[in-house]
Amino acid sequence: MTSLAALKRSIAKIERKQATERRLQNMRRLSKFVDIMERHGEVIETLLNTTNLLGFVWVLPVRYGANEVSVTVIGESLELLESCNGLIDGYPLVKRAVESMFHDILEFHKTAVAYFRKPMWKQVFQATWSTYKAKFGPVVDSLKRHRQVFGDRLTFAQLEIRVEGIRSADALKKLRKDETMRQLRDIQCWLNSADVACDQESFRRKTILTSLMVEDCLKCYQSTIWFYFRHGDSQRSSFLSLAASVIAQLLDKKSDLIPYVFEEMCRKGKRAFSSETLAKEILEVMMRNSGQVCIILDGLDECSKIERKKVLQWIRLMSEHPQNRDSSDSTICILVSQRDAITSKTLRDIPSLEITSKDTRDDIYTYIRSRGSEVQKKFQLNDESTKAMVELVMEKAGVSPGDLYKELNTKEIPTQLDQAYERILNNILEEQASRTHAVQLLGWLVCAKRRLQWREIQGAVSIDLEAEDVDFEGRQWILDSRDLCDSLVEVKTDGSLELVHATAKLFLIRTNFIDVRQVELRMASLCMGYLALPGFETFLPDESVADLINTGYYTFLDYAVCFWSSHLQEGLKRIIDRQDAMMLIEVLSKFLESHYRHPAKEINIPSSAYEVKRRIEEHGPWSTSEKFLNAFASTQNQISCFTQDAATNECLDIPDVITRIRKILEKTASENTANGRADSRLLYSFYGHRLYKCPRMSCEFFHQGFETVQQRESHLSKHDRAFECSFPQCYRATIGFSSKRQLEKHIADTHEKKAREMHSFPSKRAKIALVCRFCKEEFQDTRAYRMHDCTGSSPKRPQNIEATDKSSTRGVEATTGESNSANSHWQGPGLLTVDEIENMPHLGKKEKVAHKEFVRNLWTVLNDSDRPSQEYETAHTRLTLLSQRLRDVQQAYQEPQLALQQQEQTYDTQVEQQAEWVPWNKVQHFSQLLSSIQERVLGLTFYAPPDMANELVENWIADARLRYGKALQKQEEAQTQLSEFDEEIERRQSQGDMSREEIQGYVDRRRAIARISEEGQEFVQRFTEQQETFKTLWRKKVESGEIVFIPSA
Repeated sequence: MTSLAALKRSIAKIERKQATERRLQNMRRLSKFVDIMERHGEVIETLLNTTNLLGFVWVLPVRYGANEVSVTVIGESLELLESCNGLIDGYPLVKRAVESMFHDILEFHKTAVAYFRKPMWKQVFQATWSTYKAKFGPVVDSLKRHRQVFGDRLTFAQLEIRVEGIRSADALKKLRKDETMRQLRDIQCWLNSADVACDQESFRRKTILTSLMVEDCLKCYQSTIWFYFRHGDSQRSSFLSLAASVIAQLLDKKSDLIPYVFEEMCRKGKRAFSSETLAKEILEVMMRNSGQVCIILDGLDECSKIERKKVLQWIRLMSEHPQNRDSSDSTICILVSQRDAITSKTLRDIPSLEITSKDTRDDIYTYIRSRGSEVQKKFQLNDESTKAMVELVMEKAGVSPGDLYKELNTKEIPTQLDQAYERILNNILEEQASRTHAVQLLGWLVCAKRRLQWREIQGAVSIDLEAEDVDFEGRQWILDSRDLCDSLVEVKTDGSLELVHATAKLFLIRTNFIDVRQVELRMASLCMGYLALPGFETFLPDESVADLINTGYYTFLDYAVCFWSSHLQEGLKRIIDRQDAMMLIEVLSKFLESHYRHPAKEINIPSSAYEVKRRIEEHGPWSTSEKFLNAFASTQNQISCFTQDAATNECLDIPDVITRIRKILEKTASENTANGRADSRLLYSFYGHRLYKCPRMSCEFFHQGFETVQQRESHLSKHDRAFECSFPQCYRATIGFSSKRQLEKHIADTHEKKAREMHSFPSKRAKIALVCRFCKEEFQDTRAYRMHDCTGSSPKRPQNIEATDKSSTRGVEATTGESNSANSHWQGPGLLTVDEIENMPHLGKKEKVAHKEFVRNLWTVLNDSDRPSQEYETAHTRLTLLSQRLRDVQQAYQEPQLALQQQEQTYDTQVEQQAEWVPWNKVQHFSQLLSSIQERVLGLTFYAPPDMANELVENWIADARLRYGKALQKQEEAQTQLSEFDEEIERRQSQGDMSREEIQGYVDRRRAIARISEEGQEFVQRFTEQQETFKTLWRKKVESGEIVFIPSA
């Protein structure tokens, strides 16, 4: 190993030798490298605290042409290492930079060692060095970058600042990502609120043909969207369900559109995704900003006619936009459906491919022959051996070969869907042990008002009304749904059950396999009898309720409380026998005895409740019928209401019972989780993982629930304050507003005003006017200045102007009659220009193109010809005649238009005068109502009393609209005042200067305003029930043949 001193002596010796031979090579060039390497050793000792690692120096004799550039770069780079001393501990970035520099230096040494350790390197140096030295290039470039960073551009402190900026940027990026994910979760909840399903994966295999198309299109297009319609499934049979699914899928592929959808959701309200207009607006914007999109829709014929028309209209709307199918932003829609009158008419000019039974039959035969030959070839079987094998297998299985051949006989294979259902039912009924359970399950699935969870079904069968107990362990079914009902039942990913297809439900009803009326009555009796069990008594201790929770006692609770009245109403649409009537009266009496309470105010009873009561009393009087009417009406109001009343019941204490049970359930689950007890899994098997549920029965989350308390609280806030601010970091994004008007006012006053102040531009500096030296006229526009008459041969121009002046502006005089041609010196008064022709409303598109071309040519002749000349005069005459003729026609066309415009202006003035806001208590005419209220009222159908004289109907309906509109406006104004009142109270309380008298005054005033809102709501409710009564009476007249149609307005 060569020491540093020996190296210096060797360099000096070489220099002396070169001096004596008169061929000095400036060995001083190596001094800087040697000095730096000396410091390099010191840096290693300091940084690494060791003397064992020293710098190796590999220097060629100069006469061999060493890579001096590389050595120089290393020397200059190593000089910077001294500045690193003492900074490594405090600056992590410096440590990484030093590590990288040492890595590059050692890489250089490694490459040099590999080359110079070869014994014969001197002999091959001239031939190989030029190629081998290229390996030093990346190392030298890296060292140059280190030198630039350390020496020229940044100090270590600046590097740390930059790193801190990068960290902050990464943290901000993470925050934005979290915010985007939160917005996406809110959007998904919003889309799911319309009772639609956005998950498509479980349906990918529902239709094989469409699924194959989806898989193929996923490979060919940027974005492939698909949707499977399903008859009888509210989540898959409407335009809104399609829109929700398309929006969800597009957001999954184009996350940059999440802020737009979130803002629209916040501005338009987050109660539910129920506006088709909003859905179309969002879809149009998303489709136009998603690049190339392929939409595949399957089973459109399974929708109702109304929903089918909506979907087809949207498809037509998307296809009418001009687009190139091969471009990167085109939209392609593939529709798989049966051909019917609506589809054929709407899509008559769109390419279609028809698939007939012959096409599928040939495919089936081809597939069977192919698979059969593969099996036969694989096992080397002939026809005789195949028959012998089948006989042997069937004999071992205990079934005769004859039965097998009978099953495989072509004549016995079902050719119709009903035949296939019948065969499945026959197989189900052959199982004697499970026949009763299978029929019971099919009946429940046919009559269920929503999808039933398997755990809810197990809870229902565990109910013993005679013993007044729920024995989940002893009465639950051991077999699962597929064992009981074979392929007629389908289990969803969330554990819910439904029939395999809507046609299966129709088959079961049509063949009387399921007696719908009888099943409805039994389910109503089961729900009411279940709710009358001792476990739902209010005096039951909390400890006993907790014990019952752990046994699965309340598994069927969510379904029973929501739909007992619906099942009862459906089951009593026809006459029932005396035995069923007595059974119902007994169950209803127990139910009312357990939960009825006298209402604080009078309940409005709809006609449907009286009809149910009449059916029950056909076989005798009933002492508690009045209580039943109140309980039935209040329950129907509760499940159909979307306000706070959906969580209360005037005549039944069931909401209180539910609240108590759920609180104990939540407490039990949290305690089990905190203690790590295995009981949590048992609770989840009974009640699912989403234990925190919404108290409003009309909300889907009443039974779906949430996994955490925070999710439920966030959901509840959206019920009352659904309109949330979409601006980031705004506290109103969490609190929200109760009306759209408040949200718009908040955005205008808070955010848009600040944005205008922050981004307002300075006033524009006035241009210096251009003054003509001949006519002294001032011009702001340079083009107008150059084109005005004084710059050409015009009487305004003095005669002593030299010819050179005229010729100097000749190039800017030429015009084609466009833009500023009205100022051209060649244009006489009244001559048409190209712009005037474009603005003539009486001309068609083709006429405008022809006239514009003709006028443009005439103006070219006028500008290029000298005056007077024959060519100029001809062009001028033709342009004058054309101008007069077109203007005369335009005047004749516009006279009636002007008269109509004046009338419209007069009308608009009247409307504006009427549009001034008038309080509800001062409204005298329908036109004085708010425009939004007028739209809501005009969108409703009003029915006059059936016994009213015809000449009075029109006035009655007009008065009804006015009164109904005033009630709506009364309610809306009161709600707005309440919100503003609450904000004022919060502001005053935050200041802390409110006395007790002021607080009491605020409370009294708020009660008065709330009472006004309740009065408006009560009127709307009573009027709606009255309209239902009128509608029912009119329908009876139609059914009896007394009238042909129901008169309405």
